[in-house]
Amino acid sequence: MRLAKANPEVGAQDRADRLRRIRSAAQVLRIAFPAVQHIQLELKFETSNRLTPASQSHQLHPPARAFFEFPCPYADCGGSFDLTAAVNAALADQARHSQGMLACEGLRPLSYATRQLCGLRLIYTVDATFYPK
Repeated sequence: MRLAKANPEVGAQDRADRLRRIRSAAQVLRIAFPAVQHIQLELKFETSNRLTPASQSHQLHPPARAFFEFPCPYADCGGSFDLTAAVNAALADQARHSQGMLACEGLRPLSYATRQLCGLRLIYTVDATFYPK
C-alpha cells in the first residue's frame, strides 16, 4: 500500500477556504461591538529562523467582519493565530489595550515526520477606539 505524500498546497487551500467561510459568517463590527469606532492590530513575528515574516498592521472599522484569526504567514504551515480573546480583553480593559504572545501550533512540511510544531511566535498589540459618549 502506498501512502499519499503530504501536499502543503492542498492543506493551505483548505485552511484558506475554512478561514474565508468563517470570516464571511462573522458579524460586522458595528453589530458585534456597536460602541467601537475601530480596532488596531499590530502583529510582529519572531523566530530562531533567519527568515522571519514581515510585521503586519490591521485597522478594522465598523463595516469589517468581527473576525480575528490570522493564518501563519509561512505559506507551507497549516497553523493560525486566533486573537479573539486578545480583542475581547482590549474591549473590556479600561485602557482599551491588550498585548501578548502566541506560538503557532501548525506543522510545516519539514516537520511532518517528527510532528514538531512550527513555533513561529506572534507578538501582538490590540488597541480599541470607542465612539465618544
